[in-house]
Amino acid sequence: MELTAQAESGLAYCTDRFDIERFHRIGALARDLMQTVAAEDLPAYERTVASAAGYTTPKVDVRAGIFDPPGRVLLVREVSDPHRWSLPGGWCDIRESPRQAIEREVAEEAGLTVRATHLAGVVDRELWPHTPVYDRHIYKLLFVCAPLAELDPSFTSEETSEVAWFEVDDLPELSPSRVVPEQITLLHRHWARPGPAHLD
Repeated sequence: MELTAQAESGLAYCTDRFDIERFHRIGALARDLMQTVAAEDLPAYERTVASAAGYTTPKVDVRAGIFDPPGRVLLVREVSDPHRWSLPGGWCDIRESPRQAIEREVAEEAGLTVRATHLAGVVDRELWPHTPVYDRHIYKLLFVCAPLAELDPSFTSEETSEVAWFEVDDLPELSPSRVVPEQITLLHRHWARPGPAHLD
């Protein structure tokens, strides 16, 4: 990932044609290295994509910790990972604030209107026990959100097949690419006693 970022960042600023070729070679080699550890086939190296990528920065994922009065956490069952559960959330869109992103994701995945009340953590996915390894660097913004309506337990969407409340100390099988139990614990702690956000 770091080699890819160095190649794309170099291509964003470089004007020397020989250095441009060197950065493309580094990018192609980085793609081949990632393929050796990837769980599935990666796309081929694309010179035009790498040249237009600009200075490379981490992608941003948002996740919502929503709790009912007894302290149970709301989880959604992912269609793309049908036997595993996750906190509602996903990628931030361009020209969308973090608050807008998390509130939209919860509405789309859980059918619930919420208000993001505070940021519980800014975490680096690579520093937590997520699997599998991704071919991109990701920061996760963990928000405590307050429900503004009652949950419809029959809600489903294109992305989620089920929504349900769970005890924090008795979680179902989680989707480890999206969330790990330690992050739910962190969110629960902030829901019970708001404080400064955790920073990796």
